[in-house]
Amino acid sequence: MKLHERDGELGLLRELYEGCVAGKGALVIVNGPVGCGKTTLVRALAQQVTARQGTFLSVTGAASESLDRLGLIDQLVTAMRATGPVDGPPAATELAKAAEASGRVPRALMQRIHRSVAELAGRGPLVLHADDVHFADEASLQCLRYLVRRIDALPVLVVLTETAGHDRTLAALHAETLHLPYCRRLRIGPLGVDGVAALLAGHPAARAAAPEAVELWARTSGGNPLLLEALIEDTATCGTPEAVGRGAPTPHEAFRNAFLRCLHRGEPTLLAVARAAAVLGESVTPALIGTLLGADATSVRWSITELRAAGLFSGAWFGHERARLTVLADIPGPDLHALRTRAAEVLRESGAPAAVVARQLLAAHDPAGAAWQLDILREAAREALAAGDLAAAVDHLRHASGLCTDADQEAEVIAALAEAQWSMDPAKASRYLPQLGRMVRAGQLTGSDALVVVKQKVWRGEFAQADDLLRIIEAREGAGPEQAWDTAGYPPALNRSDPALVRLWLSFCCPGLRRGTRAATRTAAHARTAGTGEPAGRAATMSPRTFLTLAADLVEFEKGRAAGRLLPGPGSVTPFADPLVALIFLIGAQRLDRAVLQAERLLDEPRTRRIPLGHALLETIRAAAALGRGDVEGAGEATRTALDLVTPEAWGIAIGLPLALAIRAATEAGDIETARAFLNVPVPMVMFGTPFALPYLHALGRFRLALHRPRAALRDFESCGELMAKWELDSPELVDWRNDAAAALIALGDRRHARERIEEHLTRLGTRPSRARGTALRHLAAVSTPRHRLRLLQEAERVLDACGDGLELRRARADAQAARHAAQVDAPVGPPVALWDAPPPLDREALPAPLAELTDAELRVGALAAAGRTNRDIADRLSITVSTVEQHLTKIYRKLKVRGRADLPAAITGLSEASCSPNVR
Repeated sequence: MKLHERDGELGLLRELYEGCVAGKGALVIVNGPVGCGKTTLVRALAQQVTARQGTFLSVTGAASESLDRLGLIDQLVTAMRATGPVDGPPAATELAKAAEASGRVPRALMQRIHRSVAELAGRGPLVLHADDVHFADEASLQCLRYLVRRIDALPVLVVLTETAGHDRTLAALHAETLHLPYCRRLRIGPLGVDGVAALLAGHPAARAAAPEAVELWARTSGGNPLLLEALIEDTATCGTPEAVGRGAPTPHEAFRNAFLRCLHRGEPTLLAVARAAAVLGESVTPALIGTLLGADATSVRWSITELRAAGLFSGAWFGHERARLTVLADIPGPDLHALRTRAAEVLRESGAPAAVVARQLLAAHDPAGAAWQLDILREAAREALAAGDLAAAVDHLRHASGLCTDADQEAEVIAALAEAQWSMDPAKASRYLPQLGRMVRAGQLTGSDALVVVKQKVWRGEFAQADDLLRIIEAREGAGPEQAWDTAGYPPALNRSDPALVRLWLSFCCPGLRRGTRAATRTAAHARTAGTGEPAGRAATMSPRTFLTLAADLVEFEKGRAAGRLLPGPGSVTPFADPLVALIFLIGAQRLDRAVLQAERLLDEPRTRRIPLGHALLETIRAAAALGRGDVEGAGEATRTALDLVTPEAWGIAIGLPLALAIRAATEAGDIETARAFLNVPVPMVMFGTPFALPYLHALGRFRLALHRPRAALRDFESCGELMAKWELDSPELVDWRNDAAAALIALGDRRHARERIEEHLTRLGTRPSRARGTALRHLAAVSTPRHRLRLLQEAERVLDACGDGLELRRARADAQAARHAAQVDAPVGPPVALWDAPPPLDREALPAPLAELTDAELRVGALAAAGRTNRDIADRLSITVSTVEQHLTKIYRKLKVRGRADLPAAITGLSEASCSPNVR
């Protein structure tokens, strides 16, 4: 180890040695923490002494030999004999006899040692060094004290090095020597930032450290040279290239060993305080350390001061988390568990947060905890859930489940555990369902806790079991299915703990369960108005179709307060179906603007982003809203995020919704391969018996239409329609299958049946502006005569503009522009290109070699670009987004090896009038 910031100390030693050469004796006591360079300083002196032909003798104390009487003196005598013939030193037998005796060392023996030193000094200047003198036995210290009081007239320099913190052990030595006029005391401490920088500059692994990195090195090592050298070694051997490049330290094995070496060579109290601080972690205070150890405050403060002086504590206690973990790992297992349990009790008594106390309990692994531990763990779980820290909540509840003393406690804890686990991963939460189901039947689980089981079984598609359990809950609470609705047609208290909402959710998810609730007159009237054919004034079955009718009404009810409350807010903890129910409410009522505003607000909360399933559900809302307004890219990004956050298995029966949105977004963007990849994601068979199959089948049909397979697409759309009619869910707000069936018929050339479908659809829709009506008018224009076409398209534009559907609006505008152009030139025009018109095949064999590498979509985009069209013009003409145009152009330039549209070959221009499907690459 090189010397840094030690010039003054080394200068003093040189000065004293010069005095020694002149015949003046001196004593130097070098005091400092472990690892701060005391031995290195004396070694530098030794090199100078031997270079000038002086004699340097060194002995070392050791903790393992501190009980060996005269052990240090035996080393000194042996060293003196090694220098050559000396008359004075006592024989080995004499030393052994004195060592076996007790009491004070014989005066004659101490005199002989003194004479031997004087004889050796007579040959030339002599330096005697005793390292780690605090480990010397009392008999050896007695001899040293006798010797140093008699060297003032001899050419002898005695250097004693001691580790700070051993003042009590060396009290007698200090009392007899520090007052001597020829005694000097040197105090050596950790390096400052400049000293750390100088030391780092000499090592390749740390030479690149920037000024801010030097501060980190100084804080991590505490300025302790031994720790600093260990850090450099670890960084050179274990540091990542990124860390080395930044000049950042990488504490590893060498640092661990050096830290423990420093700690164990100090006073035992220092080790105890360091261990207590490591256990308490961020909660550490001197007062808590004292309480934990049963030590007085003065002793604790002294130990902390010594640890900071040694660089073992730096700034906020440990300078690096690796140092704290090193100390924890060094505590024997039983002692660590006992310390953890005691720390939890101390922290609880001090009023620490429940999460802090619980962290100690989890680490203690105490299976026979006190009664208060269960309450603390449950409180900590609630705090973690409120903060969105699901992993911590699950850990706390899992540990709490092992401390329950009765069945009711266990039921409540397991229910809370299942709900917290569900928000992280519903697939893993299912392991608790069999046990929870038995608890519901046994009456051990009631109220909102019991509904947790029903909700999760619905999510998994276990509808019969969910219905059985829900009926048990309803019977116990006196709130059967027939009492789910009040006289106004609304649930009496719509919230997540209400069986009415769960019953509503179950009736929607499983239309096959022919056990509906009896709705009030108001709901029946809504059903009749919506076209279910049920007369007003007669009790109606609460069918899923009526569910959607109620959804629209709930959004309008008190300006949407009821629906808004279903979206999770800061006070909610583990929403189950609430975001999805709210999504259905808001989308079903065409209130996507409200849905996305709620979702964006919640996603801005860090807590929400820490709940994987909640985050995924809100991203699904964003995707649905983005797709509804024609933002294909935003929808694709949101669905990718949703599906990345939660595995397909964890989505349960609801997987059809995010997958459908992802397929739709990719299809609309013309990214067929991505859409195909989403279609390859496995879905549970039970999903096809739920309404979540409807958007999935609809997306499949649109995908097939984009592949120019209109007949297969038509089968998908009609299958979707059959299911919707069977389940009384035939609402275009949920799935607008009729418009897409008409597009498929247009693509097949069956204009007559397409017109019949469209006119029937418009009759059902009425005159209220809606996306479905605007799209239907555009399709009607495609199968109408030229003189009616422009009027229909203008009406479609007006309706779609009012609804905010950007994608359909662009398509209507493109068709209207084509109709106007045809009217201006007074030329007969055929029907405009419909959304799903199959493009005429291109004669690829006639294309030049470079152009043959482009896809059909790229050829059409490139042709329009070469013809001088702007990206916006191209997007409007082909009914795709500007971003998709840009992506196509980037690929075209790369394939043709040109810089931009000005360099496109002339041969591509002739393709500018070719029709194009917006969803074919």
